[in-house]
Amino acid sequence: MLTVGWILLVICAVAVLGSVMLLGQRDSRRARLQRRFGPEYDRVLAERTDRRSAERQLRQIAERRDALTINPLTQADRATYTVRWETLQTRFVDDPAEATSLADALVGEVMRARGYPAGSFAERAELLSADHPRVVAGYREAHQRTTAKPDGKSAPGRRDTESLRSAFVRYREVFNQLVGSNSGSGDKAVPTGDRQDPKERPAAGLAATPAKREA
Repeated sequence: MLTVGWILLVICAVAVLGSVMLLGQRDSRRARLQRRFGPEYDRVLAERTDRRSAERQLRQIAERRDALTINPLTQADRATYTVRWETLQTRFVDDPAEATSLADALVGEVMRARGYPAGSFAERAELLSADHPRVVAGYREAHQRTTAKPDGKSAPGRRDTESLRSAFVRYREVFNQLVGSNSGSGDKAVPTGDRQDPKERPAAGLAATPAKREA
């Protein structure tokens, strides 16, 4: 009888130890997701309300991203993209809507050049969230502002310049992360979009000094 009692005690101890280990592994996985996705973790959790479902979605995004090979840009490509961005900043003064749409397209082009797949915007944003979670919310906001129809009408029309300027700033943040530059840092680097005398227009953008790419 004593032997049976010891056996039961050992079984209970092993079960408790196993539960502790499982909880520890779950907490470790959760901590890794929180570190990797930052504010995106909270956003997905708020949308899903169920933590396990939210974490499963984030793990799937991480697995899809980790299956990709994301390469840094060459120095020549970085310089070329930076010049193109500065050209868009100049264009924003005369045509904010066109410049902002082209900024959206340029960000997508840089992503493809780095190795992200050409897919839907939602897919691009998800994959970006695994690498640059602190700018992806702004990326979504910018895309929404850029593609929104004014007053619910089907025709593009004239969108609010300040809304477009905000979108342009968000695109610049994503662009800087992808290219690894400080091109046009600060809101003052983005023209207001008001038509001015050419002699009074602000500079087209600050000179970009390539910086070390974000890990």
